[in-house]
Amino acid sequence: MKQYKTVLKEAEASLSVYGQETRTASIVMEELFGMNFSKLMVYGDDVMPEDDYKKFEEIMVRICNNEPYQYVLGEAYFYDAYFKVTPDTLIPRNETEELVDFVLRNEHDSGMTAVDIGTGTGAIGLTLARYWELNRVIVTDLSKAALEVAKENGERLGATAEYLEGSLFVPLVDKEIKADIIISNPPYISEDEKHLMTASVLEHEPQTALFAKDSGLALYKEMIRTLDGVLNPGGRVYFEIGFNQAKVLKTFIENVLPGTDVHTIKDINQNDRILYFTRGEKQ
Repeated sequence: MKQYKTVLKEAEASLSVYGQETRTASIVMEELFGMNFSKLMVYGDDVMPEDDYKKFEEIMVRICNNEPYQYVLGEAYFYDAYFKVTPDTLIPRNETEELVDFVLRNEHDSGMTAVDIGTGTGAIGLTLARYWELNRVIVTDLSKAALEVAKENGERLGATAEYLEGSLFVPLVDKEIKADIIISNPPYISEDEKHLMTASVLEHEPQTALFAKDSGLALYKEMIRTLDGVLNPGGRVYFEIGFNQAKVLKTFIENVLPGTDVHTIKDINQNDRILYFTRGEKQ
């Protein structure tokens, strides 16, 4: 039988040996047992029950073997809530929280129709829906399995949204829906950048939610080319983008949609991360 603080220290050492982030041990311990830093200071010398120890050790083994802890636990924290995640969905990233936060700060009107294209877990669209009770929120995904996860998250979070299955703007065209706001975090990693990805990402996360052709730009370009068919005049578009894609996307948009002012925002790491513009009028 071992003390909580001893179990945590040993887990951190194992994670380090296997090239994993040591902080994951603290995250899992808090998720499973509510043993955060403050409680560890008070109860760290207490002995961990045998069943809890076995459960914790089993999870650490899986994480040491490159399985993301979010998949092991079945949920990931995003913005201000926990979302169910499965291997059918991409794990929501911190950078995407910055996109959601910017959209919430930038949009104040009611009666709008907002669409989250390629929603995955529903992290973007459902978070917006929880704060935009007077707006219509639609989330779409090509993956039926991912959309089912999003629906479950919507129910868990009490978020009101509509769920449409299909590729990019196809569901909107089919149902003759025009949006005032389109938000998307599509697959944008180039196939040439696979060698930069960690083993846990390559082995466990859905590749179709990560990689795109044309240096990661293919889906952006397809949406931009067909944008006027689904966006109301004066409507706004928000994209999460790769760190090296702002310049080429800005040029592409200005060529395809003349007169459009395109803006970019850097993330907390000072990488270009958010690209946004208004269609049909100067910002």
